Amino acid sequence: MTGESADGGHMVDEERREIVDLKRHVAEMTQLALGMVADGTRALLTADQELSRSVISRDAPLDRYDLNIEIEAIHLVAMLQPEGAELRTIEAAIKIANSVDRIGRLGFDLGRYIVPAAESADASVRELFRSMDTRAREMVVEASESFVRGDAARAKAVFAMDDAVDALHREIQGKIIGLLRQGGSATDRLAFELLGARHLERVADNACKIAEKAVYAITGERRSEYPRTRGPERPAANGPGPKSE
Repeated sequence: MTGESADGGHMVDEERREIVDLKRHVAEMTQLALGMVADGTRALLTADQELSRSVISRDAPLDRYDLNIEIEAIHLVAMLQPEGAELRTIEAAIKIANSVDRIGRLGFDLGRYIVPAAESADASVRELFRSMDTRAREMVVEASESFVRGDAARAKAVFAMDDAVDALHREIQGKIIGLLRQGGSATDRLAFELLGARHLERVADNACKIAEKAVYAITGERRSEYPRTRGPERPAANGPGPKSE
């Protein structure tokens, strides 16, 4: 549906450009949150105090993105009075930004969970942790890109990726619980690593939420209306909750 303004300009094209800008701002916020997760993970594993402070300093900009995207979306609804896919996209942008905010805050917590000058009791735990971090962030990238590019099939593929993250989480849990039972001087670090792994699982869970909203924006389908490609939900590990929950 292409309409024209009084001066012959294409009004719908201009509106669509503004929605593209909204998507771009969501993508920028996502990059900020992903950097917080990546650096938060590295700070946890290396006890890097400077990197920890850097991650914590990004919390305020993350909050501003979340607020500005909400304001921008409300403005577009008032200005454009959108329907159909455009309205779904604006609604999804608000909800996706909320999930992205949670992802960034999980990175914030990862950056706080450091034990200065302490070494992990098991190098294999660090490698599993890095792998889990990489896979969880890949899920967020795929989910965010699917929203920006309008690719529902790509969004649905994110759900299957969650199985690998869940498997890594279970493996890390098993190793750390075994090490904790042995006792020793690395107990504090192991406890933070156990909690950090739970945070990365939550990053992956929020990637699934982003993918779900992307599919809704693109097709109008709700999660209950298309086949699930991931395994059944598993009970969460016990432990203190993150800042974002």
